[in-house]
Amino acid sequence: MIPDLPAELLALHWHQEMFELPKEAALLFSSDAVTNQGFVMNHRIVGLQFHFEPQDDNVREMVINDFPYIEGSILGQTATDILKTPVPAINKEVMFKILDYITTYN
Repeated sequence: MIPDLPAELLALHWHQEMFELPKEAALLFSSDAVTNQGFVMNHRIVGLQFHFEPQDDNVREMVINDFPYIEGSILGQTATDILKTPVPAINKEVMFKILDYITTYN
């Protein structure tokens, strides 16, 4: 498992579909709405069902261009909620920990 990942984090969740966890994979992230949010497999493969990376402009463009998704989402978010919730700075650190893990694991 990837060391030092926080027990909880706030990420931009823009997908309500869920993947099946591969047999060899370890679950990294989960939520009440979507159980399988992220996994690592064979120390080299990571699958994520949310976004660590967006900047404010990216989030705004997603809300503008994909607003029908928001209205029908099981996540219960409004466009206003999404736009007023900044992506936490720690998410960048978590993303780098994951990338470091898959590129340096022996």
